[in-house]
Amino acid sequence: MNPFRGGWLILFTLLCAMVLAILHLPETWPDWLGWLRPAWVALVLFYWVMELPDRVGLVAAWMTGLAVDVLQADPLGLNGALLAAITWFGWRFYERLRMYTWLQQGAVIAMLLIGTGTVHMVVLALIDGRGVGWHVLASPLMSFFAWPMVLLALHALRRRIPVS
Repeated sequence: MNPFRGGWLILFTLLCAMVLAILHLPETWPDWLGWLRPAWVALVLFYWVMELPDRVGLVAAWMTGLAVDVLQADPLGLNGALLAAITWFGWRFYERLRMYTWLQQGAVIAMLLIGTGTVHMVVLALIDGRGVGWHVLASPLMSFFAWPMVLLALHALRRRIPVS
């Protein structure tokens, strides 16, 4: 990413998404509300892949995923592989995805997140013995509802700060 062509904005938005991904809820709130957290990193990465497929690719997704692995104490490479899969899909079909409405784009993202969330849950269950449950569907559902907000916010940022 060339910082002189707006690469710093892409990096800044990914860092903000990582902060939102690890932000803790207040102690007085129930733990199950944590399941309703959207997949911020995947949403922001998917936006940049769809808008600038020549600037954000599999290497950027893998590096972002490794950073998320470190932040969330997941097995190293797990989130990298999952974000790379989402990125590959966005990169492969970005021309078609751009023509979709935000509702259709959100549905595609939700389906991708259901698939990657299931893989994530199964891998963690096999490695750490963590529980398997239906909570894997909560984050993709919230991501579906958060997608229009992410789309509008990043479009507005991109209009103000030129990224090419």
